[in-house]
Amino acid sequence: MSAPNMHYPSTFSVAFIAAVFCSTVHAQAPSTEPVQEAELRTCLELEQQGLSRFNALEQRANSLRSTEKQLSDKRVALQSQKKRLDAAKPDTKAIAQFNESINGFNQQTDQLNAEVSKFEVDSTNYQDWMNNTLKPACNKLTTRPVSNMTTFFACGFDKQGEFAQLPHCKTLPEVDKLKTCVQKAGNKTKAQEMCNGS
Repeated sequence: MSAPNMHYPSTFSVAFIAAVFCSTVHAQAPSTEPVQEAELRTCLELEQQGLSRFNALEQRANSLRSTEKQLSDKRVALQSQKKRLDAAKPDTKAIAQFNESINGFNQQTDQLNAEVSKFEVDSTNYQDWMNNTLKPACNKLTTRPVSNMTTFFACGFDKQGEFAQLPHCKTLPEVDKLKTCVQKAGNKTKAQEMCNGS
């Protein structure tokens, strides 16, 4: 029986760069200038953007892996069907149906391969962005001291806590105690004086 050749799905690997900031921003180096709120906030904004991009890529990677697995299973099933057809001496209708299945499989495989190629470009762009934008903005802060109040305000705990779920912000100890102190202080300047030791 003559059938079209089956195309192979591309195998791909996803290597992501983990977040570079986290608790390392808390490192204390007394001889250097303390991290300012605006600097930390810029890093946190980039971290949030990076996390969003990472999550989108991770979802795509999972979807691609799932499709790759489905096509791999389908390939095995088609190979088994071909063996059965070869053994049974099929008629032209059965051969035509099988060839149609192979063509459909090949189209799906080509589509997956195109999506994998696009994913790999986007993944490389993400890693380039991490290396050229995020790391330079955040790494320069890792050797400088950062006060709890600087972290408190940069993370937005005095407002809606828009960065509260980011790794660095999650490391801030006793957030509720700091919130109470900031409320008692009444303004940011007084809070910086009163609450840093809280």
